[in-house]
Amino acid sequence: MIRHIERFTIRAFANPSGRTVWRIQGRKLDGARFRKNFKTLAEARLQKQKLDIETLNRQAGSVFRQTRLNDRQLAEAEAAYTLLGEKPLLEAVRIFLSRGGQELKPITVAEAVDAYLAEKKDLARLRDRSLQDYRSRLNPVKTTYGPRQLQSVTRDELEALIFLPGRSPDTSNGNRRVLHGLFEWGLNRDHVRENIVARIATASRDQKEPEIFSVCEVRKLLLSAGGHKAGVLLPYLVLGLFCGMRPAEICRLENEQIDLNQKHITVRGEGAKLRKRRVIELSDTAVAWLKTCVGKSITPENFMREFDAVRRLAGYQGNRPRVGDERLMPWPQDGIRHTAISCELARSKDEAATAAWAGNSPETVHRYYKGLVTPEQAAEFWALTPEKALVYTSAKAVPEAEISRTAKG
Repeated sequence: MIRHIERFTIRAFANPSGRTVWRIQGRKLDGARFRKNFKTLAEARLQKQKLDIETLNRQAGSVFRQTRLNDRQLAEAEAAYTLLGEKPLLEAVRIFLSRGGQELKPITVAEAVDAYLAEKKDLARLRDRSLQDYRSRLNPVKTTYGPRQLQSVTRDELEALIFLPGRSPDTSNGNRRVLHGLFEWGLNRDHVRENIVARIATASRDQKEPEIFSVCEVRKLLLSAGGHKAGVLLPYLVLGLFCGMRPAEICRLENEQIDLNQKHITVRGEGAKLRKRRVIELSDTAVAWLKTCVGKSITPENFMREFDAVRRLAGYQGNRPRVGDERLMPWPQDGIRHTAISCELARSKDEAATAAWAGNSPETVHRYYKGLVTPEQAAEFWALTPEKALVYTSAKAVPEAEISRTAKG
């Protein structure tokens, strides 16, 4: 325990002029003598306090400073610095005040994820497919940090979950997007002080040119679909290739939305990606193909199994890997829709009209699809009617024997 020694005293002292002053005298820790006169007692007391603090600092090895804080405030300040570490206390206070100075409402990571998803389902009316994507991206943070308070999760911990080894930049950015939504939700409900995901940079990615099918490959796909189980997958391929519809839009499509007499398909708002209604004008080729699909289900039961079968018949790997797939070509991601939009743009030469047809923006159409297909290739594509499909290819006619073998698989 540090022993306190009163090293300095204050006494009244009459100077030679007869005027009374206040004198401090004593010795410092190094033995040096100190003596000084002050006109007022207040000035003398202030100087003595400074000398006493200096002595205590040297004795204790720490710095004692004058402050207007009381004991409770000093204790809270010390506790705050302990929690903050190297982070500035003033900045923490500013963030606190920017949020209205409200107390945080406690919530665990698991509770936050469940509440966030429930709100997405009930208020945002997120579709089942999108909800599943959100769940899969939030599951790692829920599994890893579920019992912890949402506020306690750090930026470094989230970065480790966002940028998982071996994942593509698109996957990482998707993870970041969903976690950003979760913490923004928590910020708006006073569960966290800051959306720390906003300070995590997105992964850089190279723009890849969309992969499309050649006319010969389109013909082979149609041939394979027509020869598999009486064309059970043909409506799906026709709507994707010649109408430019997204897979999810096709799955939500009902027969009454297809009007072959007026030559258009009405995509309802609840079935479209952005929940905006659009009308797809049908080409003569699309109408001809859709007439061959009358009476068939738009999407068959066991859709993925049938789709994999048609893909393999056409020479491509299935979505669900199987022995022998290594000898087949990789399936181009979104190749059906990319082919449709590219060929429509090359035919119409109108980016705005193509964007409206496909449910995209003109900027997207220009950036990704312009120049992928020549007008001559587009003309071959749109000339690929059912009557010509069995004997037409962009290179040459195909022997009937080859057609039969391909159709039968």
